Amino acid sequence: MSTTMAIDIDQFAINTAKGLIMDMVRNADSGHTGGPLSSLDFTYTLFKEFLKFDPDDPEWKDRDRFVLSAGHESALIYTMLTYIGWLDIEDLKKFRQLGSRTPGHPEQGLTPGVEATTGPLGQGVGNAVGMAVAECILRNYFGEDVVNHYTYCLHSDGDIQEPVAQGAIALAGHWRIGKLINYYDANDAQISGRVSRSDSTDYVKLYQASDWHVQEVDGHDREAIRDAIRHAQMEIERPSVII
Repeated sequence: MSTTMAIDIDQFAINTAKGLIMDMVRNADSGHTGGPLSSLDFTYTLFKEFLKFDPDDPEWKDRDRFVLSAGHESALIYTMLTYIGWLDIEDLKKFRQLGSRTPGHPEQGLTPGVEATTGPLGQGVGNAVGMAVAECILRNYFGEDVVNHYTYCLHSDGDIQEPVAQGAIALAGHWRIGKLINYYDANDAQISGRVSRSDSTDYVKLYQASDWHVQEVDGHDREAIRDAIRHAQMEIERPSVII
């Protein structure tokens, strides 16, 4: 008698990614696992179901942009880039090694699929706003049949505490830059402990005060994440954030 076991392919892929992330950091004896594991459900869902790109051409001009502002979570993006074929397992084995394509913080121009060099907290939020502004200008100049893509930015608690990020958020809201979608992994964890030890700012209200479209979800509920991304994509008159 044969039996059939139903396999949740997405959960299997996520579990495999978790193992890769932990193995990369352990093999390098350096790096971060908490942030990548916390942000994995969102990032996997985005890459698998929403991110527009050409698998044969990482430099395709009308690709969606994904900015990992939390550059210390580099193991996360390297795992996703391996899943789509732009890196391989040998690259992951060289994580944080001199001369590799998988340095400790992502470097634009070195690794295919890395849109911005990040690591200094908050910087990637500003990078993403700039990319979204460029998309808006070019779309209006050349037309939607030539330029029409989204900019996604993943940032952490540490990112949004930086004034450079808060200023960029305020500017994007003031200019009502659509097609910009932030994901704020508000996991209340930093290298020194819980965020509440050093910060009591209500960042939901900060985003709302900056005129962003705000949604709050369970960061490990992939169906809720899917719905939130869909709603954010439809909100084209102002930027969106999923928290």
